[in-house]
Amino acid sequence: MEERMSLALSFSEEIAEALRSKRPVVAMESCVFAQGLPRPLNYDTAQEIMEVIRQEGAAPAIVAFDEGRGIIGVSETELRQLCRGKGYMKANCGDIPGVVALKQRAATTVSASIILAEKAGIKVFTTGGLGGISPHWLSHFDASSDISQLSRTKMAVVCSGIKSVLDVLTTVEVLETLGIPVALYRTESFPRFYTSGIHVGIGSRVDTVEQLAVFYNTSREFLGRGIIVANPAPLEKQLPSDVLQKVLNEAMERAEHEGHLGKQLTPFLLDYMARETQGATLEANRALLVNNARLAAQLAVSLN
Repeated sequence: MEERMSLALSFSEEIAEALRSKRPVVAMESCVFAQGLPRPLNYDTAQEIMEVIRQEGAAPAIVAFDEGRGIIGVSETELRQLCRGKGYMKANCGDIPGVVALKQRAATTVSASIILAEKAGIKVFTTGGLGGISPHWLSHFDASSDISQLSRTKMAVVCSGIKSVLDVLTTVEVLETLGIPVALYRTESFPRFYTSGIHVGIGSRVDTVEQLAVFYNTSREFLGRGIIVANPAPLEKQLPSDVLQKVLNEAMERAEHEGHLGKQLTPFLLDYMARETQGATLEANRALLVNNARLAAQLAVSLN
């Protein structure tokens, strides 16, 4: 007889109680803490994000894998291990079968995280910037699994647009092609992670959390899918576009010369930009992560 294996989920006490009592929960990826932000900023940022979510009346659930089990709400010990960054592979949605079958420990990207969170019954997810299309896609096609998974999820994903190191305009065109609804929160432009937004001609401006809730419920009812909530980084932390583009161009040249491709490209670019901007991109990243978490918690409470 063929052996079958299901995706087992393990819940922290806080998240288990929140789900039992039907309290709002906000899910988060774990890659940003394991492979994204440097120590000790990663741990401090995680603590700040979770505190903001709790202050807004929701429960924070960082998602990861441990020995093939999906973890919904890492413990304090697990969070510290994540933030050390050792022993955790980087898993996207396509890696899930292997992680489960081989009982691996993994930090989850957006695409993997929303699968676990949705399976757990959570409606709202928060992150920094989404993955997208590589700027060198014409010569070497590289597209994040975030995009395809967003077309299949029923979750509301709060973010600050697409990571600035990617081809934002092409990625937005793909979002439109896939029919993924985009709510532009209190802006007419599509956010570009660290920088101010650009007018792209897709999405609808939404000015209140109540409108966001209607936007989300309508998408689920008529389209059978969730939404992207594009929330700009706090204005005081945004970087000038021309400065960021100059540093990004340098980073891309270095990455090509050193052969950084695939899953390692984005972390390399972000790390390079952090060094060259004397940490300004890290400050912006932390600010937008916290800002997105606050909005996501407010939305979760409104939907509850």
